[in-house]
Amino acid sequence: MKDYGLYLHIPFCKSKCKYCGFYSTLHNEETEYAYINAILREIKTYKGLSIDTIYIGGGTPSTLKLQNMKVLLEALYENFVPNIKEFTVEINPESVTEDMLKLLKDYGVDRISLGIQSLFDNVLCLLGRVHSSFRARRAIELILNYGLELNCDIIYDIPTVNHDFTLKTLEILTDYPIKHISAYNYSFDTDFLSEYKDTDAETFFNDVVDFLYSRGFFQYEISNFARNGKGSKHNTKYWKMQDYIGFGISAHSMMNGENARMRWCNKGTVEEYIKEQYIIEKYEVPIAECFIEDVVFGIRMVDGVNIESLKSKYGGEVVEEFMKKIVFLKDENFICYERGCLCLTRKGQLYLDSVQQYFWDLFYS
Repeated sequence: MKDYGLYLHIPFCKSKCKYCGFYSTLHNEETEYAYINAILREIKTYKGLSIDTIYIGGGTPSTLKLQNMKVLLEALYENFVPNIKEFTVEINPESVTEDMLKLLKDYGVDRISLGIQSLFDNVLCLLGRVHSSFRARRAIELILNYGLELNCDIIYDIPTVNHDFTLKTLEILTDYPIKHISAYNYSFDTDFLSEYKDTDAETFFNDVVDFLYSRGFFQYEISNFARNGKGSKHNTKYWKMQDYIGFGISAHSMMNGENARMRWCNKGTVEEYIKEQYIIEKYEVPIAECFIEDVVFGIRMVDGVNIESLKSKYGGEVVEEFMKKIVFLKDENFICYERGCLCLTRKGQLYLDSVQQYFWDLFYS
């Protein structure tokens, strides 16, 4: 039986962060209850699937009342064949409680992803975060005391913020026995701080990568760093184009077939999802596009994309023709070939979006 990754989207937030471009809505208890019932309805349509990774994200899943979280967790075990290798829940520092952690651990959650962003109050205030540095540190300690694996999200290259704040945040975090850090450069998904787009992104990126290496964190994906091989099993499914099913509004799914793959997404608002008035937007990805997807997503991994695997899957002639067309990227030191894999250089990592667009342009030309 094939194992799937499972993603559940909880779109509620207590407040909207100024920089966030993800779909979310302000939390209220009545809507929460109706939304959980709607997710349960969708879950039942996939009853019997074998699941090996689960990721509950948002939004802020930890805004849920404990009883609703319990109902959701119970439904996962009632409807799916559990073969769980990793079970992650996103939590914000202000909502970490012992009761929440105990509930999650009792239902098999073994990994928390904590949205810290910074450990300095002035930076948190600028970003519109509601937690304090003290609350973030307290949350880290509580999670570790419960024996849960922990990822901490941080943001760097924030306009108007001294880079030393980022490096000091990383220094403090890496003093804890945590195994995973996700470090994202500031993304202009909203107009917030958009007048400050000219930053020294290359220096900031290199400093973050080099510092984390010095603290024993191996970069296994553009923005993700792990100690002792503790990379995210669920997120790796996305980059390696493995099957996953998403539940909830704005959730995406992907399933591979013999000659194509199917993608679909739940489009609409929370209210439309609750009333079953949302649209399931489906797209059958043709085989030629599957090839480009494998490269575009796979190259995010530091190990890159195995060339022989591509040839086995899509044919040697297709791959050789593609390799001829990307010589420019190698000549300009954006890509390289290591251990039989197509990889990004450090320069290529910095210009990931442009490199990926180059690949897509080849497909559409």
